Amino acid sequence: MTADLVAFLRARLDEDEQTARAAASGPWIRHEHVADVHVDDAAEGRIYRTAVADCRRVRDGYGVPNALHIVRHQPARVLAEVEAKRQIVDAYAAILNEREVLRVQMRAALTEGHGDDFMQMHRQESELIEKSGHLVPVIRVLALPHVEHPDYREEWRP
Repeated sequence: MTADLVAFLRARLDEDEQTARAAASGPWIRHEHVADVHVDDAAEGRIYRTAVADCRRVRDGYGVPNALHIVRHQPARVLAEVEAKRQIVDAYAAILNEREVLRVQMRAALTEGHGDDFMQMHRQESELIEKSGHLVPVIRVLALPHVEHPDYREEWRP
């Protein structure tokens, strides 16, 4: 289950990254009281900025709030969030991998009659189990925004 959850999260992070990289790079801006979002790319000879979103026609006064939301979640921020989440997922995956390697070594130590080595590795494994135990709830929470994804599994819910 945990390796599948790691793979699921990595795939979602890859999708978020691809989407952010495909969008117009920022920074994105919104002028006061205007419901449009633009790339801040005006230059001499080019007074108009590149439009990102026109929220003027959004009903019930949501134009400006929508524009603010779009500006807040511009590609640079999404990429920073993807990187931060990847670090968490990678830290958890590294612990899982280290534990798997340790288990192979423990089996070899038992087979070869190296009881002292086995006990040392058993203590190391206990430490890894404790470390991963702290990250499991975090990893599950990172998956929550994707509960509607067809590959999400209910067993991952915190």
